[in-house]
Amino acid sequence: MIKTFSLFTALFFYSFLFAQKEEPQILQTATGKLYGTLVVPDGQRSFDLMILQPGSGPTDRKGNNPLGVNADSYLMLANALARNNIATLLIDKRGIAASKEAGKDESKLVFDDYIKDLEDWAVLLKKEKRIKKLILAGHSEGSLIAMRAAQKVSADKYISISGPAKSIDEIITWQLKQQAPALAPAADSLFKRMKNGEKIDSIPPLLYSLFRPSIQPYMTSWMKYDPCKEIKKKKIPALIVQGTNDYQVQQSEAEHLHGCNPKTSLAIINEMNHVLKRSPKDIDGNRATYTNPSLPIVEQLVTEITAFIKE
Repeated sequence: MIKTFSLFTALFFYSFLFAQKEEPQILQTATGKLYGTLVVPDGQRSFDLMILQPGSGPTDRKGNNPLGVNADSYLMLANALARNNIATLLIDKRGIAASKEAGKDESKLVFDDYIKDLEDWAVLLKKEKRIKKLILAGHSEGSLIAMRAAQKVSADKYISISGPAKSIDEIITWQLKQQAPALAPAADSLFKRMKNGEKIDSIPPLLYSLFRPSIQPYMTSWMKYDPCKEIKKKKIPALIVQGTNDYQVQQSEAEHLHGCNPKTSLAIINEMNHVLKRSPKDIDGNRATYTNPSLPIVEQLVTEITAFIKE
């Protein structure tokens, strides 16, 4: 995405013009309350709103995860956007952090639950008279969730951040080929059986965490969605953002996703990794940024998203 000098100047000016404040939000669901934080530009009567769907696993509204992520990436992005007169709704998914009590038994949770929750958040926030444009964004796994939800709630724009172009079974099989190639054929076979509606009872011990019986309904419901096919349905403006140093989602995934729908905008951000921080390419240095909340997110991410929302 090409920027002009005047645009960068304007964004730099806006970043000092607006302060931000946090407003608690609650979404009532059939299984309990979901909690979020609306980060808004303080003192502004109207603003655009981006709802940010978190990535996979127990990732909370700040972008942190008890399995090894303490980076505050989502919160940093929301604060930066607020300084550019863009509000952000940060949410805890059902079963996660403050929304833990609304979580279902793992064996009953399906991918569509997260899609429905995001749709309900959008419907709730669209009632806000301060909001001008509604943008649904998703990070990592959240990219596909937001992609689906945007079709149902008439969002004005859509943003994919570090989102894959392939279905989850293809992604996991590819990752295993890189990290544990001996396990990849068995995983591929199990995924194919699940696609055919089989319940897998006999699971190799080293693959148990991926294919345990309680997670199979979720995985089956997730892999029925192909991001490439879903992005082709997009009629609203869409932005695909990807970092070059993301070892979890390759740059080629973003390029592939853009190729599935050339009408989308593509922003490749040099040296940005999966937690939206500037990092080296080596794995150890890259991973070190995952637990460094003092490290800022990459500034270009903010300018790309701001420019896309405001254009």
